[in-house]
Amino acid sequence: MFFKILEELGSKIWAALTGLFASFLGYFLPVKDIIHLIIIFFIADTVFGYLAAKKLKGQRFSARIVWNTTIPRMVLSLVLILGAYAWDTVFSQELVSTYKIIGWFIAGILLFSILQNGYRITKWEPLTSISDILRNKLGVDDDKKKDS
Repeated sequence: MFFKILEELGSKIWAALTGLFASFLGYFLPVKDIIHLIIIFFIADTVFGYLAAKKLKGQRFSARIVWNTTIPRMVLSLVLILGAYAWDTVFSQELVSTYKIIGWFIAGILLFSILQNGYRITKWEPLTSISDILRNKLGVDDDKKKDS
């Protein structure tokens, strides 16, 4: 009798937790495309950064660097996007989608980094032209231009 009650209680708790999890996922479903794009850009940035470090400095892959820098930045970026989406929906903010602006900015910075590392790897000139366009759109200062 006691075990049957525990089994039913466990079943009810499991149903409640899965319902909460599904509600959480359903609430943030409209931002899934931005989240997927940001994750893909972080992965590509990591791969291109590794390839550039290997080619230019002869460095080996270090999981420590990924866990100490890339993963915290990615988590912070995703939390910012999710928080901005919640902010927009809670306050019925419809004039400008804050979460999209934050997503665009983060994606732009990541794309800029991918292009820079791609140029370092291949020395393909069109990548610098695209980087210059992104630099102007994002307002990124380059260290080389500061020194001149």
